[in-house]
Amino acid sequence: MMKQKRKELIKTAIKLFAEKGFQSTSVQDIVSNYGISKGAFYNYFSSKEELLVDIFRYYHDKLNKKISEIDALNIDPKEKIRKRIQLQFQYFMKHRDFIVMYFREQNQSVNEELQKLIKAHTVNMLEKEETLLLACYGESIQSSVNDLVLICFGIRNAYMKITVFDGIELEPEQISYYLLERIDDVVEGIKRSKLEPLLTKAQFKEYMNGLLTNQQKILSNLIAMKETLESLGIPQDRKEELYNVIEYLIEENNKQDVKKYIFQGMLTNFKTIKELDPFRKEIAEILSIELL
Repeated sequence: MMKQKRKELIKTAIKLFAEKGFQSTSVQDIVSNYGISKGAFYNYFSSKEELLVDIFRYYHDKLNKKISEIDALNIDPKEKIRKRIQLQFQYFMKHRDFIVMYFREQNQSVNEELQKLIKAHTVNMLEKEETLLLACYGESIQSSVNDLVLICFGIRNAYMKITVFDGIELEPEQISYYLLERIDDVVEGIKRSKLEPLLTKAQFKEYMNGLLTNQQKILSNLIAMKETLESLGIPQDRKEELYNVIEYLIEENNKQDVKKYIFQGMLTNFKTIKELDPFRKEIAEILSIELL
């Protein structure tokens, strides 16, 4: 019941934040709209800022779980890209209030924890997009893949604006086929072009690293671990156990003084899962710890 009420409060707050903005919405507005006392609100959230961070975690986790299910399918990489595009448009149209709030707070929020979360998710999305495009179009686009990632995001965001923000009605499935064909066109153009790529891998990596502090890099890796775990064929009770370890490490990473020995000990839980090794190693490198 506690979890259900927390979710309902999140949904109530999203609607108000989307309509009025985060700063203009008070805790009293939220509890009055939902129908509980202000005291009861603080049983679920310590502050309005904590509620905002939880909103982002809640919706990102839901979307990432669905994306991980697509990534786990034994289908052609190009079909994975198409399905991911379709899913994103379906999800964003369904949760329009959240998306409106997302872009508003991304530009305006001074919530440090939220900014860390948004940047970590952005880097994670860009990296996954690069991996999938390489799997789809092969080594022939290797030198231009960073430009292709940005072009794909730009095209998608333009259509996202007119459908989610401006209310133009388009079918997500139709969008996915059309945009995939446009990506094909861009790839063919890149292959024909005699121009050098605009972004080198080093520049793109420098850009990505510049987005994140060490704590944000760790968070990005922990998010990637959670998403990868979702697609693995291991027993559900073991998955839940490992999810809890990741959540614990995320909380530890949010502290001002991160205890390295906690990471060193907790990361041993994942040592037998080879798919998570790159993330473990990167976290260990950032923290300058030895993996046990």
